[in-house]
Amino acid sequence: MVFVGVSRHADILKSVKVAVELAGGLGVRKGSTVLIRPNANTGDLPPGSTNPEVLRGAIREVRKYKPDKIIVAEKSMTSLDTEKVMKKLGLWQVAESEEVDEVLTFDHMKRWHMKPDGASSWPLGFHVPNAGFG
Repeated sequence: MVFVGVSRHADILKSVKVAVELAGGLGVRKGSTVLIRPNANTGDLPPGSTNPEVLRGAIREVRKYKPDKIIVAEKSMTSLDTEKVMKKLGLWQVAESEEVDEVLTFDHMKRWHMKPDGASSWPLGFHVPNAGFG
């Protein structure tokens, strides 16, 4: 069963906190590695991409679980430089200011092909970055 929490509040950080609470928490294990992947597929400003304050809230909520490592990583569409897109959107700066352990892009990582049974939205499968963590 999957739970979703939805919250609309003028204070985005509070909204993220309430949404996580309504969903029943994040279920992050103490000592784990957590990858947060904001939406920065294009350079489109929010709501076309993740609002930097939503990322800030997500990082803070994850940190409450005391993971060993928090990584923020993304891959923009093929024709774009992901680091430039994340910086344009303010996502890179938020990740750095929140002192995550690593901010990275999947732009130049090797990928492996995955085709899960029943993935009807991706009938040919998809490629997953071989990031070397997990």
